[in-house]
Amino acid sequence: MEFHVPAPASSDDLYELADETPPPASSPSTDPQARPEASNPEGPTIASSTGKDGKASFPSTDPQARPEASNPEGPTIAASTGKDDKDDNDGKEAKEGKTGSTDKVITAAARKARRRRRKQARDASSWGVSVVVHLAVLTVLGLATFSQKVQKAVANINSALVSSPGASDEVLHVLETPGAERSTEAAGSAGSPSGGDSGAGGGDGSLAGIGTGPPSATPHVAGVGKGLGQGDGPPGVKVVANVSGLSLLPSTGRLGVDLGGGGGIAGDVTFEAGEVGTALDQIAREILRHLSQHKLTVVWLFDESESMKDDQRAIKEKFDRITTELKLNVDPGRKQAAALNHAIVGFGQHLHYELKKPTADIDQIGQAIDRLKVDDSGAENTLHAIQQVVETYSPVIGKDRRLLIVLVTDESGDDGDFVEEAHQAVVSLKVPVYVIGRQALFGYGTAHLRYVDPVTKDVYWPSIHRGPESADVETLQWDGLHGRYDEQPSGFAPYELARLAKDTGGIYFLLPSEENMRVRQREKLYSIKTLKEYVPDYEGRMAYADRRARSEFRRTLHEIITATRSFPFRDHFPVIPDQMIPAANEAVAVATERLDALLAIQKRLEAIQKLRDREPDKRWQAHYDLMLAQIVVYQVKALEYRACLQEMVKTVPRPSQMPTPDLIVGWDLQHSREPKAPKELTAKKYAEAEKLIKEVIARHPNTPWADLAQDELDRGFSVRRGEWTHNPKYDERAKLVPKY
Repeated sequence: MEFHVPAPASSDDLYELADETPPPASSPSTDPQARPEASNPEGPTIASSTGKDGKASFPSTDPQARPEASNPEGPTIAASTGKDDKDDNDGKEAKEGKTGSTDKVITAAARKARRRRRKQARDASSWGVSVVVHLAVLTVLGLATFSQKVQKAVANINSALVSSPGASDEVLHVLETPGAERSTEAAGSAGSPSGGDSGAGGGDGSLAGIGTGPPSATPHVAGVGKGLGQGDGPPGVKVVANVSGLSLLPSTGRLGVDLGGGGGIAGDVTFEAGEVGTALDQIAREILRHLSQHKLTVVWLFDESESMKDDQRAIKEKFDRITTELKLNVDPGRKQAAALNHAIVGFGQHLHYELKKPTADIDQIGQAIDRLKVDDSGAENTLHAIQQVVETYSPVIGKDRRLLIVLVTDESGDDGDFVEEAHQAVVSLKVPVYVIGRQALFGYGTAHLRYVDPVTKDVYWPSIHRGPESADVETLQWDGLHGRYDEQPSGFAPYELARLAKDTGGIYFLLPSEENMRVRQREKLYSIKTLKEYVPDYEGRMAYADRRARSEFRRTLHEIITATRSFPFRDHFPVIPDQMIPAANEAVAVATERLDALLAIQKRLEAIQKLRDREPDKRWQAHYDLMLAQIVVYQVKALEYRACLQEMVKTVPRPSQMPTPDLIVGWDLQHSREPKAPKELTAKKYAEAEKLIKEVIARHPNTPWADLAQDELDRGFSVRRGEWTHNPKYDERAKLVPKY
C-alpha cells in the first residue's frame, strides 16, 4: 500500500504555486520549484475564498499560509464561496468582460488548483487522524508496560516456562529384565543379578544393578506460586522451606491451576521416589505448604487389592515419618492444630471408610491404616473412588478450608473410561491429588504377575491394569509372535492418574517396582533431559482422538496398530502327530497371509516418510521409527515361524515325555536367535530389519523405544519349538487364582 502525504504549504506559498499554478505561456518553466511571479512580478495571484462571515478561509494544509501574502497588490481571481463555483466564476467573467486568452488560462488553472487543494486538505485530515490513532495506541501500550498487573502476568508466564534449578541432574529409574527369560526373582531380592543390558550403560541411560537404584522419574512441571516463608501460615503452623521442586514439562493441559490461597502450582506428573519414605517426606512438605495458605482436610485413599500388600506394609512401617514431621510443625497442644485433619478410606470394588470423620489425632490415623482390609474382588474402581471421596467430603470445603487426596495404588484402575468425570470432580472443587504409585507400561495397559498353584505347581500369569502412559495405545500390541509380554516400563505415570495429578497441582510419586510377583524386573536409568522430549499428551481423550484424526501421519499409525491387533500367531500345538500336522499346515497358510499384509504395511509406512519428517512431536517420530523396524522384523519372524512349522510337519518331533492322564504335554513356539528359514529367502530381510532396529536405538538412545528395539535384537528374529507341560485341571484351577 502506498501512502500519499501532501507537501505542507509554506508562508510564501512556494510549494502551492509550484505544484498547482501553470507558468505564463510566454515563459514556461521546467523547474518544479519555479514560482510564476518570479518571471512576471506583476502577474496575477489566486485570491482566497471567503466564508459567510466575510473572513478569508484557506484550503491550504497550513492554516497560517495565505496565498496573497506573496503579492498583496497584484490582481486576483476571486475564488468560489459555495458549491456552484463554476457558475459563479463564469458569471463574474462575463460581467467584467474578461475574454482574453491569458485570463481564461488563469481561470481554468484557478479552478483546478482549488479542487487540488480541497483534495489535499481531505488527505491531510485523514493522515492526521491516522497519526493520532497510532500515537494513542502506542501510548497505551507504553503505559501498560509499567502496569503491575501486566508485569505480574508476564512474570507468571516466564516462570512457568523456566525449569527449576537442578532439574537436569535428575534421572529416571526403570525396572527391566536383564535377559529374555521371565524372572521369578524379585528386584532387589537376595541373589538378584546386577548385570547390565547391552542396550545402555551408566547414569546417562545405562542398566543399573537390579534393585540398587531409585525408581523412574519424569520431567517435572514448572509452577508459578506464592513463595513460602515463616509466618505465612495460620498460627501454630510452621512452614518448611524445601517444597517440591518442579521442572519443565511440555503439555497441552492447564498450567498454574489456582488451588486456593494463591498457590497456582501446576502438577508434577512424576516424582523420583526411591522408596515409600521419600514420598511420605515430600507429602508432609506439601501438606505444610498448603497449610500456609488455608486449613486442610487430607483424605488418605488406599487401594486394598491383593497386589497392594507390599505397599501397604511399607507405608504402615514408615508412616511415622509423616507423623513426626507434622507433629514437629503443628503444635498439638494449641487450638490451631485443628487447621489440619485426616480421614482414612479404602477401596477396591467399593469404598469403605476406615476413619470417616476427619481427625487431627495422628495416632488414630496410624491405627486406622493398620486396620485396612484386603479386597478380594479383583476390581480396582480407582476413579469412581476418587469421585465418591470428593462428593463425601466436599461439605468441608469452604473459604478457609480445602480438601487434599493422597491416593496409594499400584494400578491405573479398571475404570479408566471414567477419567473425565473424576477429573471434573477434583478440578471444579480445586482438590489436589497426590498419588503414590507405579510407572505405566510402555504402550500397552497390562502387567502380568506370577502365581504358582500350591497344589499342581502350575504357573499362572494373572494381569493387572497399569497403563498405558498415553490417552490411547501408540505402539504395536504384539511382538511378532505373541501378544505383548515384554513388560517394558514407560518412565511415565499411567495416563488417567497423571492427568488428575497434573491438572490439580498434585504430584505422582513413582515407586520402584520391587514386586516379587512381576514377570520382569529390570532397572534402568532414563535421563529427564531425554524423556522430556517424549512426554505424552495429557489432554482429554476426545480432544486427543480428534487431534490424531486430523493428522494423516498419526491416523495412519493408529490404523496400523488397530489392524494388527489380531496378528499374533498360534503358538501352542498338540504333540500327537495326527492332531499336530493339520494344525501346523493351517498355521503355515495363515503366516503366509500375514506376511503379505506386513509387506503392504511396510509400503504404506514408507509412503508417509515425508510426514514423519514434518511431524513436530518427537514422541510420534519415535513411534514411526520403531513401528517400521518392527514391521520388517516381523516379516522375518513370519518366514521363520513358517519354516519352524514346516520342519515339524516334515520331521515329526517326539517330546521328552509323552502325555498321560495326569499330564498334558504340548509344543510351545518361542522366540529364537537361530534361523531356520533358507537364507536365500531371508538374507536381505534380515539385513534390512537389523539396520532399521539399530537406527531406532541410534535415533532415540536411552529411551523405552531404544530398549524395546534392543529387546527385538536380543530375543532374535527366529522361532524355535519348546515344550509346555501342565496339569489336566489347569483351566479349572485357573478360577482359583487370586484376583489382584
